[in-house]
Amino acid sequence: MTPTASRSFTPADLEVLCREVVRRAGASEAAAQVLAVATVEAEQRKRPAVGVRHLLDYVTALRDGRLNGDPSPTLTGSRPSALVADADGGPAQLAFDLFLPRLIDAAESSGVAVLSLRNAFTTGELGFYVRRLTTAGLIGLVCGNSPALVSVYGSPGPVTGTNPLAFGVPQRSGSRAFDQASSATAWVNVRDAAERGEPIPEGWANDGDGEATTDATAALDGSLLPFGGVKGANIAIMVELLATLAGGSFSLDATGSSGSEPPRLGLFALAIDPAAFDATALDRVERHFARDDASGLEAFGRPREPLTRIDIEESLLERLAEAAR
Repeated sequence: MTPTASRSFTPADLEVLCREVVRRAGASEAAAQVLAVATVEAEQRKRPAVGVRHLLDYVTALRDGRLNGDPSPTLTGSRPSALVADADGGPAQLAFDLFLPRLIDAAESSGVAVLSLRNAFTTGELGFYVRRLTTAGLIGLVCGNSPALVSVYGSPGPVTGTNPLAFGVPQRSGSRAFDQASSATAWVNVRDAAERGEPIPEGWANDGDGEATTDATAALDGSLLPFGGVKGANIAIMVELLATLAGGSFSLDATGSSGSEPPRLGLFALAIDPAAFDATALDRVERHFARDDASGLEAFGRPREPLTRIDIEESLLERLAEAAR
């Protein structure tokens, strides 16, 4: 097999490139900056499905009018520990960062606080949000919905999005966190397999007739499957209901990857101050992970050393440049 041509970047250089591409596609400096940062963070943590590949979706959405490139997020409701915000059709990351100080203050004051966001574009890597909470010393649980792509409970077609969920705990050695979709795989993995003419594993998707398939092209006309059958479907529905608390579109009502209508999705972020419950909580968790009789715990959310060099396929870079023209 011929090696795929790629270019190697430092994180700083890749961020500059991503920011410029998003700016050329019509985003404001603030929106371009936060999307570039989120993209590079995902690549550094070996999450390419929500890295530069996903940036292509943002760039295309900017060009087609589905993503507001110069939004003005607003706080539309606030109780002491419940913040409700509107992303104004822009990146969820931009609105989250804007209201993060309020969320942190509320969690430290009340012990627990929630930011419920509506009218946002797809959330990207949820670790982006959790890391900001754990850096502030808070436990974070974040979830978001997406346009309908996943068949649940045996439905003939897609009903929910891939509806990811992320959880993180701050630790002295670096936060321990997981970030996973409720689907068996990400949609971009199926799309990429179809473009390469490669089959997909069993259990990833159904075709347009609702039948199981390993044909990636057929899967693009069908639906993804939840991980673990009914158990994954339950997680998808839970995420759907939490993510739409503030009025975000349900997955069935959100627009997909074509047209000019924004998806208007939701994000749910729960921040917990462990010191509000027990001043030694994080120390106890640290000791628990270090127990000699439970070495398997070490694998949970193990902090990853971020990549210092990131390889991006030349073909993907060319598609980014083309989409931004």
